Amino acid sequence: MIDFRFAMLLLVVTLTGCSSQQPATGIVEYTDGDPVQSGSIEFRSLETGARYAGRIASDGTFALRDQDGNESLPPGEYEMVVVQIVMTEDVAAADHDHGQTVPRRYADYYTSDLRYSNQTDRTDSIRVELDPTP
Repeated sequence: MIDFRFAMLLLVVTLTGCSSQQPATGIVEYTDGDPVQSGSIEFRSLETGARYAGRIASDGTFALRDQDGNESLPPGEYEMVVVQIVMTEDVAAADHDHGQTVPRRYADYYTSDLRYSNQTDRTDSIRVELDPTP
């Protein structure tokens, strides 16, 4: 006879193993292939308004997290913004390297026109492409 605790543990492990957790990671690049080298990205659900955000690393990669800090992006339709704040006022031009500057229109949901449809069966990472022209 199987121990009840063992059976419950087996059930939990089986259900967890069958989970199709989608990657909540991706890359932000310009149309010319150069990565966005700094900033943050935010996805807002068109259905619920829930937000998922992450910092953009120097290679353009990001990991989205929910408000509780868990890495996730549930299936659904999203609008996106990419925000980059570059402080160069007191820094010599040769001393800052943030790559191309993200055009301001991408920092506002009303003007970014960035959309993402996160399909239930998606297994690849997210790719966001920005036009570098202002």
